Amino acid sequence: MRIEGARAVVTGANRGLGKALVEAFLERGAACVYAAGRNRDALKDVFGGQKRVIPVTLDVTSERSAVSA
Repeated sequence: MRIEGARAVVTGANRGLGKALVEAFLERGAACVYAAGRNRDALKDVFGGQKRVIPVTLDVTSERSAVSA
């Protein structure tokens, strides 16, 4: 899989495996990563200094939230 220059969407990005995936995509040269989670402020706290990370509010258990994202 080619990651360099790609765009990625990661759910549960503010901690654990999701956070590790965001970091791995960045390390491998992803153009940007849409970091999704229920609390956008928490995502900003974790990735606030990363220009290639775009925080997205998303609750995967809510159809309304998914459509909005």
